Amino acid sequence: MSDWTWEYLPDADHVVGGLTAEQRAEVDDLARRIAEAVGVRRIGHPFDIAESASGVLTHTEPHLVVWYQEDYRDDTVLVLRVTHFQAE
Repeated sequence: MSDWTWEYLPDADHVVGGLTAEQRAEVDDLARRIAEAVGVRRIGHPFDIAESASGVLTHTEPHLVVWYQEDYRDDTVLVLRVTHFQAE
């Protein structure tokens, strides 16, 4: 387990406000998995002020797209935008 965490930017209402509770739980789980993966990938990489944050990255799953940024200063994944393709 890593020390990396995740949060919504600017906040949950703006990022996942229109999703159902089940869909939000899916996004939360994916954000947690991304944060854990970044934490593992960053093991042994010292903090460099010139590289304080990543650019905007995406992760896709069959019905979910998440745009996020890695903040190396605070060991935090910032979830910026989510698209959930609902099955009708």
